[in-house]
Order: sequence, then structure tokens, then C-alpha cells
Amino acid sequence: MRKSGESTATARPRLTPDALAERVADLGRGERLAVIGMTRDGVGEALAAREIGRGVLLVAVEDLRTARAMIGRLLDDLADLALARWPDWPGRDGSAPEVSGPWLKAAATLAGAGRPPRFRRAAPGLEFGQLLQAVDPGSVILVAEVDPASPAQAAPVIEALEWCAGHGAACIFALATAPPDASPYDRILYGACEIGRASAPVAERFIPSRSRAHPASVAERWVEAALAKDPELAGLFVCNEVVRLKGDGRQPRVDLLCREHRIVVELDGPEHQASPKFGHDRHRDYELLVAGYFVLRLTNEQVAQDLQFAVEKIRAVVRLRRPDPAPAGDTTR
Repeated sequence: MRKSGESTATARPRLTPDALAERVADLGRGERLAVIGMTRDGVGEALAAREIGRGVLLVAVEDLRTARAMIGRLLDDLADLALARWPDWPGRDGSAPEVSGPWLKAAATLAGAGRPPRFRRAAPGLEFGQLLQAVDPGSVILVAEVDPASPAQAAPVIEALEWCAGHGAACIFALATAPPDASPYDRILYGACEIGRASAPVAERFIPSRSRAHPASVAERWVEAALAKDPELAGLFVCNEVVRLKGDGRQPRVDLLCREHRIVVELDGPEHQASPKFGHDRHRDYELLVAGYFVLRLTNEQVAQDLQFAVEKIRAVVRLRRPDPAPAGDTTR
């Protein structure tokens, strides 16, 4: 237990999303964990991406101002989930002693009639425990978002999840940022963890300029601008893009790439007409071809003399590669 006056932020562990998933998977019934640095949905995404072998419910607390209302909605949600899982409930064969026989009989009657097994006159704690078993006998993990900046909004959420933990549920309090070490947060911060993230690769952190045409290629800039203005072709091509080829791992950079239709457009200056570039270009065309790409080569001179004709050639290739919808009544496809 935390001693009086001891800060809950002392030596707070920092976990990666993978480590968080392992920590959550080991939560026992009634255990609580505050996760700082992640929203409720962020925790859900982290757990969904990693198989933890347990059900997870993202608790809806939006627009609810009291713990009682939040618990009521949670019971409604659990009843809906139980109905969706019917008739695959544990305990129907006597294998789950924690499931109450009378509750199971009454709930099965409702579920069999297509109605959620919700009993509003029953003791909430009893109903909560039975619904948890019906949804997932492995113990459902509840995740709720706690507002770190508003104690008034945080208090009922904390109270509701404390009630759930007191009735056997493993609970996660998700806080996007670290809250103050004061009421009501001090009730959940002991043992809290923070989420640490490694820096993304530099390529993911770099935001390129809008134009990706090679600054030394006037032809690329002209074609890029013309395609951007064309209603049919706008957004399909990216300049100076890498194509990852299978096999030896080569990654040629092409002048214009349409990934959607696997089209490569190369704009060649006069140096591409002589060896060794001419031979290298033909071999690269072959590599792209066997990888499923259609390669269209235009010369810089063609672009300079008739830019619109060059665009029309690109349009023709796009239409060739774009799958046509089958005509009405055509059953041959």
C-alpha cells in the first residue's frame, strides 16, 4: 500500500504496447490498472492487435454523469453481448459453478425468445457477475476512459469501475495524459503505468513537399502538374517513388508510379538513348514487367512538344489497366 504523502508518480513503470498487453493478460479478477498515455480506444487497439486470450469491453461512459447511470448502461451492454453469444453460454452443462442456476434458467428463457437477459429488479452486483460469465468465462476486461483534466467528470467513471472491480471484473482506467496526484485520481494511480513509444523511423516523420517531381527534371514537373489538373488522372500517380520488387530485394525508383493499377511511367532524356543506360533501362523494364507492372516510356522531347498528347497516352494505359465493370446481364465474368 502507498504510504501517506508518497507520490504515486514515483518510479512509475513505462511499458511498450507489447508489454502492456502482457500485463493486461495477467490481470486477475478484481484487479485494477491505470494506464497513462493512452485513450480507451488506444488501449483497445493495442490489445486487439495482440492476442491476449481474453475478452475486452470498451466501456461507454459518454454523456453519463453518474456512476449509477454508467453501471446501468454497462449492464445493458453486457446483456446485449450475452444475447449475441446465446446459446454458447458456460454453465448450461453444469461446467461453471459460478453461474447461478435460477439466473441461467430465467436468462435462457429471455435469450431463447430473442430478448437480452436483463433483469432490472435484480441486484446489480448479482446480475453483473452472471452476465460477465455469460459473455466470457475467462473474465472480461473492462476499459474506460478517465478525463485527466476534469476531476468532476473523472469521479463517476472511477466510482463505476471501482464498483465493477469490487464485483470481480478486471478494470483498466485509461488516461490520455498524467492527471494531478489528487482526488479522485489518487484512488487509481498507485501501481499505474505509462506507455512509452519508440520514435518512428525518419521516413515516417518526414513530410515531403507537395511536389515530388525531381527538381532537375522540367518534364517531370510538367507531367505532374498536368496530371494533377486532370479530373480522371488526378491523385493516381506519385513522382519519384520506390517500387519494391520480390526476389533479390531491388528497389528501383521510377519517375511516376500508379500503385493502384501497377503502372510505371518513365520520362527519358537523351542520355537514355545510349549505352549503358539504354541496356539498363530495358532490363529494369523486364523486372517491372514480371513483377506485374506496365511500363510506359516517354521522352522529354515528346513531353515538351505535346504535353497533352503525353497525358493522353498515360490516360490510355490507365484505362487499359483499369478493370471494366461487366455489362448488365453479362455472366461470363
